[in-house]
Amino acid sequence: MSQSSAKLARLWWTLVAALKPVSVGIVGAGDIARKVHLPVLQAMAGVRVSWIYDRSESRARQLGYAYGVQAATGKSPADLPAADVVLLAVPVEARAGYLDAFAPGETGVLCEKPFATAADDHQRAIDRYAPYRLGCGYMRRFYDSSQTLRHVIARQWFGPLRGIRIAEGNRSRGSGVDSSFLDNAQSSTSSGVLTDLGSHSIDLALHLCQAREFRVRECQLVLDGRIDRRASAHVDILTDNGDVELEYRVSWLDPQPNRIELLFERATVFCGIGPSAAVFAGDPERPAEAFRIVAPVKGAATANQAFYLEWRAFLDGLAARKESLISARSALLTTALVEALHQRGRGTDA
Repeated sequence: MSQSSAKLARLWWTLVAALKPVSVGIVGAGDIARKVHLPVLQAMAGVRVSWIYDRSESRARQLGYAYGVQAATGKSPADLPAADVVLLAVPVEARAGYLDAFAPGETGVLCEKPFATAADDHQRAIDRYAPYRLGCGYMRRFYDSSQTLRHVIARQWFGPLRGIRIAEGNRSRGSGVDSSFLDNAQSSTSSGVLTDLGSHSIDLALHLCQAREFRVRECQLVLDGRIDRRASAHVDILTDNGDVELEYRVSWLDPQPNRIELLFERATVFCGIGPSAAVFAGDPERPAEAFRIVAPVKGAATANQAFYLEWRAFLDGLAARKESLISARSALLTTALVEALHQRGRGTDA
Protein backbone atom coordinates (compact mmCIF):
# COMPACT_ATOMS: atom_id res chain seq x y z
CA MET A 1 0.00 0.00 0.00
CA SER A 2 1.35 3.47 -0.90
CA GLN A 3 1.98 6.07 1.81
CA SER A 4 -0.89 8.21 0.54
CA SER A 5 -3.28 5.24 0.61
CA ALA A 6 -2.15 4.35 4.13
CA LYS A 7 -2.75 7.92 5.31
CA LEU A 8 -6.22 7.92 3.80
CA ALA A 9 -6.96 4.56 5.41
CA ARG A 10 -5.88 5.82 8.84
CA LEU A 11 -7.99 8.95 8.39
CA TRP A 12 -10.93 6.74 7.44
CA TRP A 13 -10.46 4.62 10.56
CA THR A 14 -10.19 7.73 12.72
CA LEU A 15 -13.45 9.10 11.37
CA VAL A 16 -15.27 5.78 11.59
CA ALA A 17 -13.92 5.02 15.06
CA ALA A 18 -15.46 8.25 16.32
CA LEU A 19 -18.85 6.83 15.38
CA LYS A 20 -18.46 3.08 15.56
CA PRO A 21 -15.32 1.12 16.54
CA VAL A 22 -14.21 -1.76 14.36
CA SER A 23 -15.44 -4.95 15.99
CA VAL A 24 -13.05 -7.91 16.30
CA GLY A 25 -13.94 -11.46 17.24
CA ILE A 26 -11.29 -13.92 18.38
CA VAL A 27 -11.45 -17.67 17.77
CA GLY A 28 -9.04 -19.42 20.11
CA ALA A 29 -8.30 -18.61 23.76
CA GLY A 30 -4.73 -19.88 23.85
CA ASP A 31 -1.46 -18.20 24.78
CA ILE A 32 -1.07 -16.15 21.60
CA ALA A 33 -4.49 -14.54 22.08
CA ARG A 34 -4.00 -14.05 25.82
CA LYS A 35 -0.44 -12.73 25.81
CA VAL A 36 -0.33 -10.73 22.59
CA HIS A 37 -3.44 -10.17 20.49
CA LEU A 38 -5.84 -9.12 23.25
CA PRO A 39 -3.46 -6.59 24.87
CA VAL A 40 -2.52 -5.15 21.48
CA LEU A 41 -6.09 -4.89 20.20
CA GLN A 42 -7.40 -3.35 23.38
CA ALA A 43 -4.71 -0.68 23.15
CA MET A 44 -5.66 0.28 19.57
CA ALA A 45 -7.85 3.31 19.01
CA GLY A 46 -10.99 2.63 17.05
CA VAL A 47 -10.95 -1.13 17.73
CA ARG A 48 -13.22 -3.08 20.06
CA VAL A 49 -12.83 -6.79 20.84
CA SER A 50 -16.46 -7.90 20.78
CA TRP A 51 -16.18 -11.56 21.69
CA ILE A 52 -13.86 -14.51 22.15
CA TYR A 53 -14.67 -18.12 21.37
CA ASP A 54 -12.93 -21.38 22.20
CA ARG A 55 -14.03 -25.00 21.98
CA SER A 56 -13.45 -25.01 25.74
CA GLU A 57 -16.23 -22.74 26.99
CA SER A 58 -14.62 -22.40 30.41
CA ARG A 59 -11.32 -21.24 28.88
CA ALA A 60 -13.14 -18.65 26.76
CA ARG A 61 -15.10 -17.43 29.80
CA GLN A 62 -11.99 -17.14 31.95
CA LEU A 63 -10.02 -15.24 29.35
CA GLY A 64 -13.01 -13.08 28.50
CA TYR A 65 -13.52 -12.23 32.18
CA ALA A 66 -9.84 -11.25 32.54
CA TYR A 67 -10.08 -8.80 29.63
CA GLY A 68 -13.69 -7.70 29.95
CA VAL A 69 -14.74 -9.42 26.72
CA GLN A 70 -17.88 -11.46 26.11
CA ALA A 71 -17.36 -15.21 25.67
CA ALA A 72 -19.24 -16.46 22.61
CA THR A 73 -20.82 -19.90 22.37
CA GLY A 74 -22.00 -22.00 19.48
CA LYS A 75 -21.87 -25.44 17.94
CA SER A 76 -20.53 -24.31 14.58
CA PRO A 77 -18.73 -21.32 13.01
CA ALA A 78 -22.04 -20.11 11.60
CA ASP A 79 -23.34 -19.66 15.18
CA LEU A 80 -20.72 -17.05 16.08
CA PRO A 81 -21.74 -13.40 16.49
CA ALA A 82 -21.08 -10.94 13.69
CA ALA A 83 -17.79 -9.00 13.62
CA ASP A 84 -15.99 -6.75 11.17
CA VAL A 85 -12.82 -8.79 11.59
CA VAL A 86 -12.16 -12.26 12.99
CA LEU A 87 -8.82 -13.52 14.27
CA LEU A 88 -8.26 -17.26 13.83
CA ALA A 89 -5.80 -18.13 16.58
CA VAL A 90 -6.38 -21.89 16.37
CA PRO A 91 -4.28 -24.66 14.78
CA VAL A 92 -4.33 -25.00 11.00
CA GLU A 93 -6.41 -28.19 11.14
CA ALA A 94 -9.26 -26.38 12.92
CA ARG A 95 -9.66 -23.43 10.51
CA ALA A 96 -11.43 -24.82 7.44
CA GLY A 97 -14.96 -24.43 8.80
CA TYR A 98 -14.34 -20.84 9.84
CA LEU A 99 -12.80 -19.88 6.49
CA ASP A 100 -15.82 -21.43 4.77
CA ALA A 101 -18.28 -19.60 7.02
CA PHE A 102 -16.77 -16.13 6.58
CA ALA A 103 -15.94 -16.34 2.86
CA PRO A 104 -19.34 -15.23 1.45
CA GLY A 105 -19.59 -11.94 3.36
CA GLU A 106 -17.29 -8.96 3.92
CA THR A 107 -15.73 -10.02 7.22
CA GLY A 108 -11.96 -9.68 7.28
CA VAL A 109 -10.08 -12.74 8.57
CA LEU A 110 -6.57 -12.64 10.02
CA CYS A 111 -5.00 -16.05 10.62
CA GLU A 112 -2.10 -16.83 12.88
CA LYS A 113 0.84 -18.35 11.02
CA PRO A 114 1.19 -20.78 9.36
CA PHE A 115 -1.74 -20.16 7.07
CA ALA A 116 -1.78 -23.72 5.74
CA THR A 117 0.45 -26.78 5.53
CA ALA A 118 -0.25 -27.48 1.85
CA ALA A 119 -0.03 -25.02 -1.02
CA ASP A 120 -3.20 -26.42 -2.63
CA ASP A 121 -5.19 -25.74 0.54
CA HIS A 122 -3.68 -22.27 0.77
CA GLN A 123 -4.60 -21.51 -2.84
CA ARG A 124 -8.18 -22.74 -2.42
CA ALA A 125 -8.66 -20.44 0.56
CA ILE A 126 -7.28 -17.28 -1.05
CA ASP A 127 -9.31 -17.91 -4.20
CA ARG A 128 -12.48 -17.38 -2.12
CA TYR A 129 -11.51 -14.02 -0.62
CA ALA A 130 -10.61 -10.62 -1.97
CA PRO A 131 -6.87 -10.17 -1.21
CA TYR A 132 -7.49 -7.39 1.32
CA ARG A 133 -9.93 -9.53 3.36
CA LEU A 134 -7.59 -12.41 4.25
CA GLY A 135 -4.32 -12.07 6.13
CA CYS A 136 -1.62 -14.23 7.70
CA GLY A 137 0.38 -13.08 10.70
CA TYR A 138 4.02 -13.25 9.65
CA MET A 139 4.83 -10.31 11.89
CA ARG A 140 8.62 -10.53 11.47
CA ARG A 141 8.12 -8.61 8.24
CA PHE A 142 7.55 -5.55 10.46
CA TYR A 143 10.70 -5.90 12.60
CA ASP A 144 13.04 -2.93 12.58
CA SER A 145 15.89 -5.27 11.61
CA SER A 146 13.82 -6.69 8.73
CA GLN A 147 13.05 -3.21 7.43
CA THR A 148 16.76 -2.37 7.45
CA LEU A 149 17.74 -5.59 5.67
CA ARG A 150 15.11 -5.06 3.00
CA HIS A 151 16.27 -1.48 2.46
CA VAL A 152 19.90 -2.60 2.02
CA ILE A 153 18.82 -5.25 -0.50
CA ALA A 154 16.58 -2.91 -2.48
CA ARG A 155 19.18 -0.13 -2.68
CA GLN A 156 21.99 -2.61 -3.46
CA TRP A 157 24.38 -0.79 -1.15
CA PHE A 158 26.81 -3.73 -1.41
CA GLY A 159 25.86 -4.97 -4.85
CA PRO A 160 23.34 -7.68 -5.76
CA LEU A 161 22.23 -10.17 -3.12
CA ARG A 162 23.74 -13.60 -3.79
CA GLY A 163 22.92 -15.66 -0.72
CA ILE A 164 21.09 -15.84 2.61
CA ARG A 165 22.11 -17.89 5.63
CA ILE A 166 19.65 -18.39 8.48
CA ALA A 167 20.24 -20.53 11.57
CA GLU A 168 17.65 -20.42 14.34
CA GLY A 169 16.71 -22.44 17.40
CA ASN A 170 18.04 -23.94 20.60
CA ARG A 171 18.00 -27.09 22.68
CA SER A 172 14.46 -27.50 23.95
CA ARG A 173 11.67 -30.01 24.19
CA GLY A 174 9.69 -28.12 21.64
CA SER A 175 8.60 -24.60 20.75
CA GLY A 176 7.73 -23.58 24.29
CA VAL A 177 3.98 -23.67 23.70
CA ASP A 178 1.31 -26.23 24.55
CA SER A 179 3.07 -29.62 24.69
CA SER A 180 -0.06 -31.49 23.68
CA PHE A 181 -0.05 -29.52 20.44
CA LEU A 182 3.65 -30.18 19.89
CA ASP A 183 3.37 -33.89 20.46
CA ASN A 184 0.21 -34.42 18.42
CA ALA A 185 1.33 -36.96 15.84
CA GLN A 186 -1.94 -36.52 13.96
CA SER A 187 -0.85 -32.99 12.99
CA SER A 188 2.89 -33.59 12.81
CA THR A 189 3.61 -31.24 9.92
CA SER A 190 2.05 -28.27 11.72
CA SER A 191 3.54 -29.02 15.13
CA GLY A 192 7.12 -29.76 14.02
CA VAL A 193 9.93 -27.24 14.18
CA LEU A 194 9.97 -26.51 10.46
CA THR A 195 6.38 -25.25 10.38
CA ASP A 196 5.91 -24.00 13.93
CA LEU A 197 9.16 -22.00 14.25
CA GLY A 198 10.87 -22.26 10.89
CA SER A 199 8.05 -20.86 8.80
CA HIS A 200 8.76 -17.42 10.31
CA SER A 201 12.33 -17.21 9.04
CA ILE A 202 11.52 -18.96 5.75
CA ASP A 203 8.82 -16.36 5.14
CA LEU A 204 11.24 -13.59 6.01
CA ALA A 205 13.87 -14.89 3.58
CA LEU A 206 11.32 -15.00 0.75
CA HIS A 207 9.93 -11.60 1.72
CA LEU A 208 13.33 -9.88 1.92
CA CYS A 209 14.41 -10.82 -1.59
CA GLN A 210 10.92 -10.60 -3.15
CA ALA A 211 11.02 -14.21 -4.29
CA ARG A 212 9.12 -15.38 -7.38
CA GLU A 213 9.89 -19.12 -7.25
CA PHE A 214 12.20 -21.60 -5.54
CA ARG A 215 14.06 -24.86 -6.17
CA VAL A 216 14.85 -27.16 -3.26
CA ARG A 217 18.31 -28.66 -3.69
CA GLU A 218 18.36 -30.72 -0.51
CA CYS A 219 16.69 -31.03 2.89
CA GLN A 220 17.44 -33.23 5.89
CA LEU A 221 15.02 -33.68 8.78
CA VAL A 222 15.65 -35.19 12.20
CA LEU A 223 12.38 -36.87 13.13
CA ASP A 224 10.94 -37.78 16.52
CA GLY A 225 8.33 -40.24 15.37
CA ARG A 226 6.49 -38.18 12.77
CA ILE A 227 7.41 -34.80 14.24
CA ASP A 228 10.44 -32.99 12.85
CA ARG A 229 12.74 -31.53 15.51
CA ARG A 230 15.57 -30.28 13.26
CA ALA A 231 15.76 -29.26 9.61
CA SER A 232 18.61 -28.16 7.36
CA ALA A 233 18.26 -27.27 3.70
CA HIS A 234 19.72 -25.60 0.63
CA VAL A 235 17.27 -23.76 -1.62
CA ASP A 236 17.67 -21.64 -4.73
CA ILE A 237 15.37 -18.62 -4.56
CA LEU A 238 14.48 -17.09 -7.91
CA THR A 239 14.11 -13.30 -7.95
CA ASP A 240 13.89 -10.57 -10.57
CA ASN A 241 17.54 -9.75 -9.80
CA GLY A 242 18.92 -13.28 -10.17
CA ASP A 243 19.09 -16.42 -8.06
CA VAL A 244 19.73 -16.25 -4.31
CA GLU A 245 21.03 -19.33 -2.49
CA LEU A 246 19.36 -19.95 0.87
CA GLU A 247 21.31 -22.00 3.42
CA TYR A 248 18.85 -22.79 6.17
CA ARG A 249 18.86 -24.47 9.58
CA VAL A 250 16.22 -24.58 12.33
CA SER A 251 16.34 -26.78 15.42
CA TRP A 252 14.85 -27.69 18.77
CA LEU A 253 17.70 -30.14 19.41
CA ASP A 254 20.84 -28.01 19.50
CA PRO A 255 21.86 -24.36 19.91
CA GLN A 256 22.03 -22.27 16.74
CA PRO A 257 23.61 -18.84 16.14
CA ASN A 258 20.11 -17.31 15.83
CA ARG A 259 21.41 -15.10 13.07
CA ILE A 260 20.50 -13.92 9.58
CA GLU A 261 23.33 -13.33 7.11
CA LEU A 262 22.96 -11.67 3.71
CA LEU A 263 25.77 -12.40 1.27
CA PHE A 264 26.35 -9.59 -1.24
CA GLU A 265 28.99 -9.18 -3.90
CA ARG A 266 30.98 -6.76 -1.77
CA ALA A 267 30.04 -7.50 1.84
CA THR A 268 28.25 -9.72 4.31
CA VAL A 269 25.42 -8.11 6.29
CA PHE A 270 24.14 -9.81 9.43
CA CYS A 271 21.87 -9.42 12.44
CA GLY A 272 20.18 -11.39 15.19
CA ILE A 273 16.70 -12.88 14.96
CA GLY A 274 14.98 -10.40 17.29
CA PRO A 275 12.98 -7.31 16.23
CA SER A 276 15.43 -4.75 17.60
CA ALA A 277 18.59 -6.59 16.55
CA ALA A 278 21.27 -4.27 15.24
CA VAL A 279 22.35 -4.80 11.63
CA PHE A 280 26.06 -4.98 10.81
CA ALA A 281 28.37 -5.34 7.83
CA GLY A 282 31.49 -7.44 8.27
CA ASP A 283 32.48 -10.92 9.40
CA PRO A 284 29.72 -12.53 11.53
CA GLU A 285 32.39 -14.53 13.37
CA ARG A 286 34.22 -11.31 14.33
CA PRO A 287 31.37 -8.98 15.26
CA ALA A 288 33.60 -6.61 17.24
CA GLU A 289 35.27 -5.60 13.97
CA ALA A 290 32.02 -5.08 12.04
CA PHE A 291 30.35 -1.72 11.55
CA ARG A 292 26.72 -0.99 12.25
CA ILE A 293 24.30 -0.11 9.46
CA VAL A 294 21.69 2.58 10.04
CA ALA A 295 19.03 2.91 7.35
CA PRO A 296 16.33 5.60 6.94
CA VAL A 297 13.53 3.16 7.78
CA LYS A 298 11.66 2.31 10.95
CA GLY A 299 10.00 -0.86 12.19
CA ALA A 300 9.03 -2.66 15.37
CA ALA A 301 11.55 -2.80 18.20
CA THR A 302 9.50 -5.30 20.23
CA ALA A 303 7.27 -8.26 19.43
CA ASN A 304 4.17 -6.41 20.65
CA GLN A 305 4.97 -3.50 18.37
CA ALA A 306 5.27 -5.96 15.48
CA PHE A 307 1.82 -7.36 16.26
CA TYR A 308 0.45 -3.83 16.44
CA LEU A 309 1.91 -2.98 13.02
CA GLU A 310 0.56 -6.28 11.68
CA TRP A 311 -2.95 -5.37 12.81
CA ARG A 312 -2.60 -1.77 11.63
CA ALA A 313 -1.53 -2.90 8.15
CA PHE A 314 -4.40 -5.38 7.90
CA LEU A 315 -7.04 -2.92 9.13
CA ASP A 316 -5.72 -0.17 6.86
CA GLY A 317 -5.91 -2.57 3.92
CA LEU A 318 -9.51 -3.41 4.76
CA ALA A 319 -10.41 0.26 4.98
CA ALA A 320 -8.81 1.07 1.63
CA ARG A 321 -9.84 -2.27 0.08
CA LYS A 322 -6.18 -2.77 -0.82
CA GLU A 323 -4.02 -5.84 -0.31
CA SER A 324 -1.84 -5.41 2.78
CA LEU A 325 1.73 -6.42 3.54
CA ILE A 326 0.43 -9.48 5.38
CA SER A 327 -2.13 -10.70 2.88
CA ALA A 328 -2.56 -14.46 2.82
CA ARG A 329 -1.82 -14.31 -0.89
CA SER A 330 1.65 -12.92 -0.19
CA ALA A 331 2.40 -15.95 2.03
CA LEU A 332 1.51 -18.61 -0.56
CA LEU A 333 5.14 -19.17 -1.55
CA THR A 334 6.04 -19.62 2.14
CA THR A 335 3.51 -22.43 2.50
CA ALA A 336 4.73 -23.99 -0.74
CA LEU A 337 8.39 -23.95 0.34
CA VAL A 338 7.71 -25.37 3.81
CA GLU A 339 5.62 -28.12 2.21
CA ALA A 340 8.37 -28.87 -0.34
CA LEU A 341 10.99 -29.10 2.42
CA HIS A 342 8.80 -31.55 4.33
CA GLN A 343 8.36 -33.66 1.21
CA ARG A 344 12.07 -33.69 0.38
CA GLY A 345 13.13 -34.35 3.98
CA ARG A 346 10.65 -37.19 4.37
CA GLY A 347 11.37 -38.65 0.94
CA THR A 348 7.81 -38.07 -0.27
CA ASP A 349 8.38 -35.70 -3.20
CA ALA A 350 5.31 -35.46 -5.37
